[in-house]
Amino acid sequence: MTRDSRQRYDVIVIGLGAFGSAAVYWGARRGLRVLGLERYELGHDRGASEDHSRIVRRSYPSADYVRFTAESFATWDELAAEAGEQLITLTGGLDLFPDDPWDDPGDYAAAMDAEGVRYEVLDAGELMRRWPQWRVPDGITAISQADAGVIAASRANAAHRRLAHARGADLLAETPVLGIAEDRDLGFTVETSRGVFRADALVVAADAWTNEVLAPLGVSLPLRLLQEQVTYFDAADPAAFEPAAFPVWIWHRTPPVYGLPAFGLPGPKVALHGGGPEATPDSRTFEPDPAYTAVVEDFVREHLPTAYGPPLEVRTCMYALTPDEDFVLDLIPGVERASIAIGTGHGFKFASVIGRTLIELACDGASAWRLPAFAADRMPLAT
Repeated sequence: MTRDSRQRYDVIVIGLGAFGSAAVYWGARRGLRVLGLERYELGHDRGASEDHSRIVRRSYPSADYVRFTAESFATWDELAAEAGEQLITLTGGLDLFPDDPWDDPGDYAAAMDAEGVRYEVLDAGELMRRWPQWRVPDGITAISQADAGVIAASRANAAHRRLAHARGADLLAETPVLGIAEDRDLGFTVETSRGVFRADALVVAADAWTNEVLAPLGVSLPLRLLQEQVTYFDAADPAAFEPAAFPVWIWHRTPPVYGLPAFGLPGPKVALHGGGPEATPDSRTFEPDPAYTAVVEDFVREHLPTAYGPPLEVRTCMYALTPDEDFVLDLIPGVERASIAIGTGHGFKFASVIGRTLIELACDGASAWRLPAFAADRMPLAT
């Protein structure tokens, strides 16, 4: 690699999806000289970050995550205030546990109790009285939590990037990273298709491309890559699935099913979490999987009959999952002044605070949100 000292930054962010877009914003907001690198066009649909909507919620089976949601909402509010636009629409949220759930509703209740988050436990009859759109068996347990809703995903990503650029960040689209070198005295040298750049600190927010980016640093994570998809339905009763009438929800079976009210398109959105086939960024397609589609459609016909209708749109995306499906949010093992994040299929709701944390880790070496559960070298990630 050649080195060009004229192109020197405080921090280089690799990947400008949800986490990387947030990182360039929070870095620029600190007054740092920030470079963001994206291998495709800004706002592309090859990863996991772009769509009309994503879920935000307080309910989690871990007190660490519940506590992190409070910080997440606060950072989204800060972004929305500076951007001058509403990014979150509160709808309330439901966690629905059938007789044989894949996890325990008691863990959710205990975690929210520990953090002082209010919720209600509903039986099947009360659930269907409040939301007659549902058809559920008698044995179901539902947890209702008011602080949940929809975030305008693509608009939020664009707001992070727009405000970062306004604060002086350089954002380069269609600029693949070809190599990285670390020098304890010189920092990081990043070779790209547009030349060589140097920085004191590095942030890797590359999701499904993470191990490709990390390879020159001798680091690899045991990630499982899946091609997922979401379906927007042309509901038989569209008014019943407007945000004012219907909450976000998760059905806790294997694989979990989740959904959102109509937002961005005039119909509800339903998908599986981790139900797609294994793929890589090079082998994935943009074609819906018929078996996946059939599972989703059968669920909707059975449990949300008035939501069912012809698909308005089916979108595919990539998942990068850790073995335990907990985040990676940490310094890169064995590499100084370099941070990494993996959202493992449920990270978008935390994107802004994760971006801020990535900057803190890379530039300060520490963060209040460097938690053992998110460590890059924890036992399930040992290879």
